[in-house]
Amino acid sequence: MVKDGYIQIQYGDKVVEVDIPEKSIIACPSIKDVEKISDIKSELLKSLRNPVGSLPLYDVAKGRKNAVVVIPDITRPMPTSTLLHIILDELNAGGLEDCNIKAIIALGTHRPMTQREILNMVGQDVLSRIEVKNHAWNDEKQLVCLGRTANGTWIDVNREVYEADLVIGLSSVKPHRGAGWSGGAKIIDPGVCGQRTIGGTHYLTVDFAIDEVTGVLDNPIRREIEDVAKKVGLEFSINLVLNRKDEVAFISSGNTFLSHKRAVEFAERIFRVPQTEKGDFLICGAGGWAPDFWTSVQGIFPAEYLVKDGGTVAIFTPCPEGIAKEHPQIEEYGYRRVTDIKEMVSRGIITDLAAAGHMAAVSRVVIEKNIECIVVSDKSNKQSFESLGLMWMETPQAAVDYILNKHHNARGYVFPVKSITDTVVIPW
Repeated sequence: MVKDGYIQIQYGDKVVEVDIPEKSIIACPSIKDVEKISDIKSELLKSLRNPVGSLPLYDVAKGRKNAVVVIPDITRPMPTSTLLHIILDELNAGGLEDCNIKAIIALGTHRPMTQREILNMVGQDVLSRIEVKNHAWNDEKQLVCLGRTANGTWIDVNREVYEADLVIGLSSVKPHRGAGWSGGAKIIDPGVCGQRTIGGTHYLTVDFAIDEVTGVLDNPIRREIEDVAKKVGLEFSINLVLNRKDEVAFISSGNTFLSHKRAVEFAERIFRVPQTEKGDFLICGAGGWAPDFWTSVQGIFPAEYLVKDGGTVAIFTPCPEGIAKEHPQIEEYGYRRVTDIKEMVSRGIITDLAAAGHMAAVSRVVIEKNIECIVVSDKSNKQSFESLGLMWMETPQAAVDYILNKHHNARGYVFPVKSITDTVVIPW
């Protein structure tokens, strides 16, 4: 990984090489290597027919009028086409015909996928069998309101999902800054919810430091997410754990909460890594799965527990789609103290609660811990990042040189990020 002082780091769809002295690198955290499942088809079939806390999927499908399979978008790499074929075949075995099944892409507030992207993700064979469509989180006509959660969050959810006779979720499981772990009920909230629900759930994170929620299965945000999924009727969940090559290493399906817990138990063993000391810096790459800063920032979050106060974090992310087109208030108000963000929300100045949650999470690093943040991006606007209080640089090596000059005898962490999974390792 490090040879003659050079290290390779992911930068969008390419890999860049930067010169960092070996003595300056505490570690290059990454998830533990685990073998991929050699035969995904047979392993998924075995899981669907021997699920956790549920009848087999084909038995669950018996007597149902229709079904919706909720699937992730392109920011969550997985062999979606292969998996969907098997799921559809099992639903067929239970008596559901393809014409009564559809897949809805759980965008949250991500931009809609293009038809070309959908084709590349699910394949023409799947598209010839069922309809695959984007969730419209900002179209009230396509949502239904189910009241409020115990925290007072409005539950607005995709109408087609709620009205389906059978709802199945497909997702991957890894540590998450708010939900503790992705997967399970999270495919519903925020996946196919409306802006009020997504914002309310995200805003719950503002009062929590990263180590209070990340990798913690039972936390207030996860409990709200699971409450929403129960009300929506997520009945059957398929949870995957991916290895460093984004290959399927584990499958757990069945009851939404039990199958998710089993997947988390497996994921715990590969995502937790030793942390020997806090560093002066963190350098993290970002792959093609991060088209904007909204999706890139998960590479910044680990600095909250890996980097000393007053340190530096640099993220290599082209950001061809800018900061966050769906959340303009991030650029409008920028990153500021969490108490200020909460006050602006209470006064109705910040109205996008999902943006407020994002702003608070980043601010815990760059404001509360006074960690300088460098964004290396050659495909986005310098002024946009500088207006947020971030430093912008055009080349990766310029960022590295700046860090080494800034910190005397600098030592820190480098996340080469061969996979999205490497951005979410957590210490023990």
